[in-house]
Amino acid sequence: MLFCNRSFSQGTIDRIRHFNLKQDSPSSRSVHAAIQPMIRYVPIVLEKPDTIIINEKTVVSNSTFSPQGRGRGFAILPAADSYFQYDTAVNYRAAVGFNVEKTWGKWYNRTQLTSGWSLREDYTQSHVAFSPLQNRSSYWFTDIRTRIGYTPNEMLHISTGIDNQFFGEGYRSLIQGDQVAPNPFVMFRVNFWNLEYGLLYQFMHDNNYTTKTRDWKYNTTHYLSVNIGSNFNVMLLESVVFQGKDSTYKRGYEVEYLNPFVFFRPQEYSLGSTDNILLALQTSYSFAQKRHCIYFQLPLDEFVLKEIKNRSKWWANKYGAQLGIKGRFKKWSYMLEGNVVRPYTFSHISSGQNNGALGLPLGHYLGSNFAELLATAKIPFNHFQLTLFSSFYLKGYDNSSISYGGDIYKSYTSHPKEYGNTIGQGMTQRAVSLQANASTTLNKILLEMYIQAGLQYSWGELGQSTTPLICVGLRNSLFNDRKIH
Repeated sequence: MLFCNRSFSQGTIDRIRHFNLKQDSPSSRSVHAAIQPMIRYVPIVLEKPDTIIINEKTVVSNSTFSPQGRGRGFAILPAADSYFQYDTAVNYRAAVGFNVEKTWGKWYNRTQLTSGWSLREDYTQSHVAFSPLQNRSSYWFTDIRTRIGYTPNEMLHISTGIDNQFFGEGYRSLIQGDQVAPNPFVMFRVNFWNLEYGLLYQFMHDNNYTTKTRDWKYNTTHYLSVNIGSNFNVMLLESVVFQGKDSTYKRGYEVEYLNPFVFFRPQEYSLGSTDNILLALQTSYSFAQKRHCIYFQLPLDEFVLKEIKNRSKWWANKYGAQLGIKGRFKKWSYMLEGNVVRPYTFSHISSGQNNGALGLPLGHYLGSNFAELLATAKIPFNHFQLTLFSSFYLKGYDNSSISYGGDIYKSYTSHPKEYGNTIGQGMTQRAVSLQANASTTLNKILLEMYIQAGLQYSWGELGQSTTPLICVGLRNSLFNDRKIH
């Protein structure tokens, strides 16, 4: 059994990944693009045995299936997640596998498997995919994702499998992102008029370092997304994270949270539990013929309005905010985004109740007690594309015994003060990162070859460091638009 130590890397650069603009879809009010993977409205078409066409394009976006097309499709293509990298030390991964996509009637399946050797764990993916090799300082890397979808009619879509979900229009998500291990799930999406109601059940794990076991934890999320016209979207979300057992009994998946038509907070009170409730608001507005989009996220973990009005900076006012803009000028794409999360947000009494899985936050990889500003641009050329990325963040880290609100895996009961808590408190660290990535896609098999270079400078109470990055790799460009590389 593998147990991953939780830490925030000071010397590793957050490598570039692709970012999405509005995906190609009909101009219908029934499309809710901020919940990903999206429902696919056009099925795959096999022009040749080794070529997949969607909307007359050879690039397949990360989507699920909807039955508004005709015919059947089947595709099997090679997959890779291999690279040679130097940052603080030499690192490599050699992992290959396959992608399978199959549609038949109203059913859909997508499966991706990559496996091989890795010299070390990625700090953004420190999870069960990495198994230590006996008597070696390396890992056997296995990453499997599968999603089965069924759409009996145009209103209802049901999916299940092992995969990540992503809420939001941004480069990051403060609600739920995709840097954690893919987890088992069941999801229902009901679409009518310009509304979409979604219900998501997730089955996750966290490491129990006392008993040296993995304990089950669960998450139930429901949301209501409303498209106002064809440009404006508003979504309200509520989720509850709860542990499978506590000190008194094993509860399993709480039946009270299976009900799709209740609010979770009253149910939590009726159970007499300390389960973790998260509320969130998400909006986006597209303009200039949908070439540009402004987006916003507001997760609310806990707060007391009186304390906010008094500006007391009470420790239990736990929330975050994301504001960004993205768009396209001719063929150039850009994104500018800011994220802030107050101390102690997403943390709870124990790891079985926080907003995390296997040692990592469900949302932003920095967790809480940070502010970040990032910008990225994508410039296409004839046979390759250039992606530029820059970021700055300020984060407050904890020391070994006191929680200043920077580690969501520390119990918030150890906070040192009631009032005067500010973003960056504790061991304050700042970092600036500049990177560039040049890539080209082998269209026949949809594999992307890339080279990336970057530099990160970090300074503060944890010391000063300059970290270079040079990386050459091969990865599949099929189905992993949202996956962190």
